Formats: sequence, C-alpha cells, structure tokens
Amino acid sequence: MPDVFQLGPLQLQGKLVAVLLACVIGLWLIRRAARQVSSREEAMMSKPIDDIVFAGAIIVLITWKLGIIVTQPSILWTSPLKLLMVVGSSTEIMLGLLLAAVYMYVQIRKQRIPLYVFLDILAAGLTAAIFVYCALIPGYGLPTTWPWGIRVEGTISRFHPFHAYVSLLLLPLLIWQIGYEGRRNRFGSGILLKYSLMYSGASGMLASFFAAAKPELLYLSLAQLIFLFMIIVGMLLPALAHNTGRRELSAMSQNDSKTQIQQEQQNKEREKSQTGAGKEGFVDKKLDGPNRPST
Repeated sequence: MPDVFQLGPLQLQGKLVAVLLACVIGLWLIRRAARQVSSREEAMMSKPIDDIVFAGAIIVLITWKLGIIVTQPSILWTSPLKLLMVVGSSTEIMLGLLLAAVYMYVQIRKQRIPLYVFLDILAAGLTAAIFVYCALIPGYGLPTTWPWGIRVEGTISRFHPFHAYVSLLLLPLLIWQIGYEGRRNRFGSGILLKYSLMYSGASGMLASFFAAAKPELLYLSLAQLIFLFMIIVGMLLPALAHNTGRRELSAMSQNDSKTQIQQEQQNKEREKSQTGAGKEGFVDKKLDGPNRPST
C-alpha cells in the first residue's frame, strides 16, 4: 500500500484508503451473516443491522478523521486541504468507538434486535476488517536481525512486522468464523463472540511482545491491558450469552413472528366459533331428563 494516492488534484493517504477498504469488506461480511440469520428467523434483520453498523463505522471514521478540528480549529481557515492528509490520534479513535457503541446499542434496542445476534455478527465483521487493515499497512515493531524483518525507508535497520504477525494470527479465526460457524449458522448463541474475544486477545498479546510499547500498569502496555481484558471477558461470557441469548431470541420470535400472529388470530376465531356452538347446543338439566316438570 503506497503512502499517498494521487487522484487528480487531490491526495489521499494510503492509511485512509486501507481503512476504507477494510470497512467495505467488514460490512460485506456483516451483511452476509445478517442474511443467514434472517433466513433462519421469521424477522428480517438484515437491513437494520447493515444500516446500524454502517452508521457506526461512519461515526468512528468522521471522529478519527476530523477530531483534529476540536484540538486545532485554526486548520479550517489556514490550510483546509490538510484535512485530507491529517488523521486523528488514538484519543479520537477511542472517542469515536464510544460514540458508535452508544449509537448502536440504542438502535438495536429500538429495532428489537437480540443483543447477542448483533454482537456475534459484529465480531465476524470486525475480525475481517482488522485482518485486511493489518495486511495492507505495515507496523514496525522491535528491531530484529531475522530475514523477514522490514526496513524503514532510508535506513538499514530491520524491524519486526508487527501488523503482519497480527494478520497471520487472525487468519485461522477468520476461517473459523466464515467457514465453520458461518455454515452452522449459530449466530446469536454467543459462541462466536466468546471464542473470538479469547482468541483475538491471546493473538494480540502474543504479537505485542514484538511491538515497541511503553509499560503502563503491571509492566503491561495499554494494548496488552486491552488484550488481557478481552481474554477475561471472553472467559466470563458463556453463562450470560447462553441465558440472555435464549431469552432474547424467544422474545423476538414471540413479538416479531408473522406466523405466530396469524396463528393467534386463528385461535381467537376458533374460540368464538366454539363458544357460539356451545350456546346453541346448551342443555338445562332442570328442563330435560327425569326431573323435567310436567306440563
């Protein structure tokens, strides 16, 4: 991936192009998984899930790209074209993720989409997006003498390809998500989310030992703390995913199933017809049988 793409008078940073490509592939995979769930359930959730995730990605992208306006507003009137080249820091990314998480949670509650169905599908899409981004953008880790080390332009030193390690480690997880779990169509059980968190956290922790990072807490860097948190959440998730997922799926099938609504209407009509027939065939024991009064 080149550092800069030239489109006529405009220039786009290669990292931004990689982010856009990763988002496209991740959204395509999310749409594919949502269609599988829609074919299994009565409620059609493919379109709402696509729209929610796409809007969340736009929120993160805009916050990451234009977050510098908040810290350096003078860039708007001094050199506005720099907005095409300048990107935000990790602070803008975290802020964008927080805003997107709040927005998506509100929307899935509004659309009555089961939480674990959404999270299972989102996990598959995020894995694909991170895999594509790490495969396209080099990440320079610790210095190394290994033959596959990558060089910085203008130097003779070699560094560990940190992003390449992450991409290779995520490949088995991506194959499992798309091939095995995708064919079994177990989205909504929490299984995919649980093992994705555990495997991604373990893979990130392993790759982080080759990255140049400053320890923050307990001799661990910020990235390592996040990976450790992912592993712990994945280990504690199964009971919550099992109980809540089953309850939410049951509520969805009861509230949104057109077949069940029609069945309820048919049952009411049948009860009315049976009630009317009972009244016509009603027999009063006082007026019939051996106790019938003489006339």
